[in-house]
Amino acid sequence: GQDVTSGFSRVGHIAHLNLRDHQLPFKHLIGQVMIDKNPGITSAVNKIHNIDNTYRNFQMEVLSGEENMMTKVRENNYTYEFDFSKVYWNPRLSTEHSRITELLKPGDVLFDVFAGVGPFAIPVAKKNCTVFANDLNPESHKWLLHNCKLNKVDQKVKVFNLDGKDFLQGPVREELMQQLGPLSKERKHSVHIVMNLPAKAIEFLSAFKLLLDGQPCGSELLPIVHCYSFSKDANPAKDVQQRAGAVLGISLEACSSVHLVRNVAPNKEMLCITFQIPAAVLYKNQTPNPENYEDPPFKRRRTDKAFSEEKTQIASVT
Repeated sequence: GQDVTSGFSRVGHIAHLNLRDHQLPFKHLIGQVMIDKNPGITSAVNKIHNIDNTYRNFQMEVLSGEENMMTKVRENNYTYEFDFSKVYWNPRLSTEHSRITELLKPGDVLFDVFAGVGPFAIPVAKKNCTVFANDLNPESHKWLLHNCKLNKVDQKVKVFNLDGKDFLQGPVREELMQQLGPLSKERKHSVHIVMNLPAKAIEFLSAFKLLLDGQPCGSELLPIVHCYSFSKDANPAKDVQQRAGAVLGISLEACSSVHLVRNVAPNKEMLCITFQIPAAVLYKNQTPNPENYEDPPFKRRRTDKAFSEEKTQIASVT
């Protein structure tokens, strides 16, 4: 009369299960059956704690088979090697990795704030884009460097081992000052920022407030952010827009798009909100003209009322 194990994630030779409490008395038997019935699976593990938000890894126990957590996976024609017990890897995100990669064109710039072992950074670098990839976890940083060499993109990816906020306010800020400087009008490529830490990424959006000095660049050149989040709200898209907008101090409902990535659990969705950072948020000491402001990816103009509210919000921040 109980639910049975209906699926698992495969990470190389490892079967990764999330067993429920009533299944735990049979966990070693379940693990052995997984190995017996699935060719190539030589180890079965169970997650025993939620993901650590600091390093995005989780504790696990080996149910059956070998203790070796060093694994090798192929995703979208790229190879990744890592220690599964020490880094974050989710095979259910391969479609999302492809979706974001396809949005970038050769010559574009990508800042990957929570890069993990490289599933966004490496495919984008293969498209002849410039990539700045960061992860706080020293193990992820180590395997990110390794996988860049493995996939022959180590000359195109600059790798960092920083807290996300320090990465945004340090290397990202410095590069944006160059990318969006006086010569930016001659630039044809786009700047994208990926923030795949669904449990906390929205909080890091505050790092963009008044990040840059000088005169704002043309609105079509402003960075495009792809920020991931979880939501348990009845209207998850609106919930994510409101929470992200609250951190930035503006309304994003008219100038952003929200993509449903996957259902994580009953009544819990993973989503990606995409928007261009308004100049009024990104730049210090400047007053944008509401008549000239246009957000190219979404072709939505702000109303005078919305602009007035935004100026008030920015003023309160400063």
